Amino acid sequence: MNEIEKLLKLEQYKIIKIEEREENKKMIKIIYVESKNKKGKCPVCGEYTKSVHDKLKPIEMKYLKILEQETRINIIKKRFICHNCKKKFTETVNLNEKGKTITTSLEQKILKELLNYNLSIKYIAEDNSVSSGTVRNILENAMEEYPEHLKNLPRVISFDEFKADTKEGKYAFIINDPIHRKVLDILPKRKKEYLIQYFTYTENRHSVEFVISDMYEPYLVVTTIMFPKAKYVVDRFHYTRYIMEALDKIRIRLQKEYGYNSKEYRMLKNKKNVTLLRKYSNDVDWWTYTQRYRNGHMVDILKYDIREQILGINKELQKGYLLKELFLDVIHTTTYEYAEVELKEWIETVRNYGIAEMESAADTIENWLPYIVNSFIDKRFSNGYTEGVNNKIKVIKRIGYGYKNFKFFRLRIMYILNGRISGITKKDRNQKN
Repeated sequence: MNEIEKLLKLEQYKIIKIEEREENKKMIKIIYVESKNKKGKCPVCGEYTKSVHDKLKPIEMKYLKILEQETRINIIKKRFICHNCKKKFTETVNLNEKGKTITTSLEQKILKELLNYNLSIKYIAEDNSVSSGTVRNILENAMEEYPEHLKNLPRVISFDEFKADTKEGKYAFIINDPIHRKVLDILPKRKKEYLIQYFTYTENRHSVEFVISDMYEPYLVVTTIMFPKAKYVVDRFHYTRYIMEALDKIRIRLQKEYGYNSKEYRMLKNKKNVTLLRKYSNDVDWWTYTQRYRNGHMVDILKYDIREQILGINKELQKGYLLKELFLDVIHTTTYEYAEVELKEWIETVRNYGIAEMESAADTIENWLPYIVNSFIDKRFSNGYTEGVNNKIKVIKRIGYGYKNFKFFRLRIMYILNGRISGITKKDRNQKN
């Protein structure tokens, strides 16, 4: 029996018997145990006693699977009698928390699995032979003290939105600490009025120095009103994307002009070729070979030759590519001191070239220039962490086939991404108490 107790991680309990019974057309292992405690402490007078008055009816709880077989623990509790004050009391065991029908070990396993964003609530429930409601309750209890509003913020924060599709609306709003790579909170709406109301609860609004976001004007308005001492920073990923999209619009326009059956159309349409246009030249080893389909079979061709063939299709495409490269040169080499001057020079160059798609992108850069320049203050001022978080959220949403209840969706995301409540786990808190 000692080996079985160790295998089942029940060293503190004596196994009385093990049996099986059929339930829902499958066999369930039932293990009857009682604690090895030979004495109990009276809750009234504090005296210890070894006198057992009687034993209670077994209490059944769900336990961890054993060799992939569903298992139940039936704990037989002893009832002691105190000779000092004549109080009868039931012994305390640590197999489960009061009122719960699953063991603490099973609950901890479920909490660990809830951290995995690739696992849905339904899968976790089925894997542990509990209901989806039980899993949801475990998560809600673990996160019960998570605050509804942030009272304090770090000196650098970032804003963004993601597609939530909950009952609260299509988009949700996320607040991050990009320097320490931490999700601070998720809100059900991104509307300006709602955000202003939310941030009124923040006590250290005047201590926020930088707010990083995209070129969405309501976020700039919120920053100006609620964080008057903060600089608004446009994330470089977002403003660089405008230039990449401008080049892509030139490609698409030319593609249509040449027509479906043309050689130029096929070259401009090829996704592998498009990738070479989108990449920064310094990030590509042009003198390496890649494969392309030519004359009925695959051939090796230099990436440099592919690029030259694409740019040789049309002068506008060649000029658009050059403007894109000039812009990325500025982004990768300039400093905060010279960023404004160099970006203005680039804008002037674009207007001299007279390409409509690039001029439209340059107008956007000019309109947001002061906030784009702020992105050069510190290279860490980026929404890169936020974009990574948003990708994880997409997986959480897809695996769960969507979440209509925003409150629960928020708790699941915050638990997965942070795993802690205000830096202290519930277990730590209970131990302190």
